[in-house]
Amino acid sequence: MILKDEPYCNKNLRLGEDVLVQIIKEQVNKKGPTVTRNIILENESVKISPSNRGNIVFDKTFNFSEKQCLKTIATLIKPQKIGIEIKKKERKINIWQLIKDLKILETKSTLIETKIKKIRYSPSLITPKKEIIDILLKKKLIQKETVIITRSKTEGFKIKKKLISSSIKRDKIYIEYCNEKLSRNYQYYIEYLIKKLFKPIIKLNNGGHIIIEKTEALTSIDVNSGGFNKLKSSRETILWINLAATKEIITQLKLRNISGIIVIDFIGMINQDDQLSLLEYLDKQLKLTLSGSKIIQISEIGLVEIIKQRGERNIYDMFTKQCLVCEGLGYKRNEKLSNKLPQYFLELSSIFG
Repeated sequence: MILKDEPYCNKNLRLGEDVLVQIIKEQVNKKGPTVTRNIILENESVKISPSNRGNIVFDKTFNFSEKQCLKTIATLIKPQKIGIEIKKKERKINIWQLIKDLKILETKSTLIETKIKKIRYSPSLITPKKEIIDILLKKKLIQKETVIITRSKTEGFKIKKKLISSSIKRDKIYIEYCNEKLSRNYQYYIEYLIKKLFKPIIKLNNGGHIIIEKTEALTSIDVNSGGFNKLKSSRETILWINLAATKEIITQLKLRNISGIIVIDFIGMINQDDQLSLLEYLDKQLKLTLSGSKIIQISEIGLVEIIKQRGERNIYDMFTKQCLVCEGLGYKRNEKLSNKLPQYFLELSSIFG
């Protein structure tokens, strides 16, 4: 575990002492989580920090007159022992929404303080940073023709209230309530979908397929045409498969939550106009779907390198563990090696002379 905090805070820690921390970065493989003692609660318009007492901070986008106006309002409405940071998302500032958001965070802070007093054993989770519905809204996973299934009517009303207060269009978004018996079936269906995401080969609708291989250093994606050859020319066929593969790759990266270095091996295209069309389409899809990602470079042999900012754990870290048989190699050793050793050494001697 890494404690990311002010230097003087680390000196004041004693062995066996209970410390309230907030997880900034989740654990990834053998790397422990990064935590801080500077607790921050936030929503769309404002952040509050109990440790920064009395401070009022603004985004750089605010002009002088806006800062003066907001500083006056914030001084009047904010608690004395809490520091706040006001964020700006749109051109106009909704003062009433700001006051409402601040009150919600203040209530949440009071609930956390109450929970801390009741905790008997440590370590213990006091409260999640964000609710699942807030995470889905932030990542723009709730769009048109989305069905949200919940176990209780109370939770359904809460989700509906969140959707009304959010800026997304609520066309064709359905909230369904199912009892405990039905929810068990949905659980098996979700498990089936997660297992499906572990498969490296994904078939495309046009007959081609992509292969996703996740390693410690990077993720490699290979695009193959398969048996597709229905268009007039090979040039059109290659471009069509690459464009279809691009859309599927973006979807898979989003579903699997893959980040870091991603290398895509598209089917080679000789025509420069086709190459430019593919890159423009890829760049557009990245900006629309995957925030914090960009194209870094294109190698001489046509490999496209993308980098995506590391965030939460990916699907492999969350639902898998290292295989005890192959020890993470991905290949099981052949039991009868003695029969193949002479042939192997013979091939080695022919290579090295």
